[in-house]
Amino acid sequence: MTPVSDPQPALASPVKPVMAIVAAGTLAMAGYEMVRSAAASVFLAHHSAARLPEALMLVPLAMFAFTWLFSMALKHMGAARTFISTLLLSALVLAASATAVLHDIPGSAFLLYIFAQAYIVFIVEEVWAFINSLFVPAQGKRWNGMITAVSTAGSITGGIVTGRRSVAIGSERIVWIAAGLTAAASILGWLAFRLAGKQPTPPDRPPEKLADHFAWDLLRTGPTIRRLAMIVVAAQSVAVLLDIAFHQALQTAVPQQDPRTALLGYFWSAVNLFALALQLGACPFLLSRIPIRKIHGAIPLLFGAAALAAVSLPVLPVLAGVFFLSKTVDYSVFRAAKEVLYIPLSFTARYRAKMTVDALIYRSSKGVVSALLSLANRAFGLLPLRLYPLLVVFLCGGWNRFTRNLPEPPASAGAKSMSSS
Repeated sequence: MTPVSDPQPALASPVKPVMAIVAAGTLAMAGYEMVRSAAASVFLAHHSAARLPEALMLVPLAMFAFTWLFSMALKHMGAARTFISTLLLSALVLAASATAVLHDIPGSAFLLYIFAQAYIVFIVEEVWAFINSLFVPAQGKRWNGMITAVSTAGSITGGIVTGRRSVAIGSERIVWIAAGLTAAASILGWLAFRLAGKQPTPPDRPPEKLADHFAWDLLRTGPTIRRLAMIVVAAQSVAVLLDIAFHQALQTAVPQQDPRTALLGYFWSAVNLFALALQLGACPFLLSRIPIRKIHGAIPLLFGAAALAAVSLPVLPVLAGVFFLSKTVDYSVFRAAKEVLYIPLSFTARYRAKMTVDALIYRSSKGVVSALLSLANRAFGLLPLRLYPLLVVFLCGGWNRFTRNLPEPPASAGAKSMSSS
């Protein structure tokens, strides 16, 4: 597949469709915050935290299948119907999985945890692919922080609801509420595409062989996509190490399921609250004044320095603090800066390559690292908590190197059309 640029001008006013798609994403993110805390706590109620790597090992298989299904749906249904179908099917699986857990169906806690890891990535990336199809880089630098801030408000709300209601109604019923919010988001998604007019369609030939569905040619030859893929691998490797260390310490400190769900709800609500402050304050300032390449290079240096503290003192408050920092920056500055890089690219890069990088590679990296950790646990016994942040320090050095030579998108490049080709 040979990538081509979108030659026609963007919508005169993308405000209304962007507002609608952001509202859809906000509802979905509110639901996800409920699912994330509940699914993790339900998993820990049925399995040891040492089995988390085993569950994460299965995520790449799910992501590969979902990415292929997404590309097939995009080819045959178009972006609008694919997005709506993603939301409705996700709601159905969430509700069914939570019901299965309530009825003690074997494997249902595993399924809920794995699906919680996978489904939200596609929803978020479809929202951003739509927005990136309407913006030029200058608009992205100006508005991406605000867009992430609005969706974060939904995440904060979801975390607070989880914290307040999980003990009263149970973790599984929290997932039911999340499923309802996800289904409701499909209405706003339909409105967004209708306001935008005709949905974007590929100006190049549709995928023919399996590799085309994953935009493999762009991963091999596109300088921006290739660098983004390497950055995502490093970033997600860091994320899974901090995630597992945090949850292992948490399981020991808070052994009961529903109180642990409540604590996680408040934790993620605080993460999103601080991310909101960065999205509204730091993102517009940094993105408009500092080259995108330098922003991406500074993030791993910050994470590596924080991880050194956890190497010295690997206890729950310190591990939680490092994990907290990594997630607040990930959800604000990192996300906003990363999305700017996609804006000047072709439809294939914004949709198929983006799903491969930000969905398949994003979650598969966690699965591969988890597999290695699981093998290490079986071979050497439970790994010491200090080892996880120590590995983070080394990974952050490689992450910083991958950010060098990132192409800097020109402010007005690549305006896109919402008309059919």
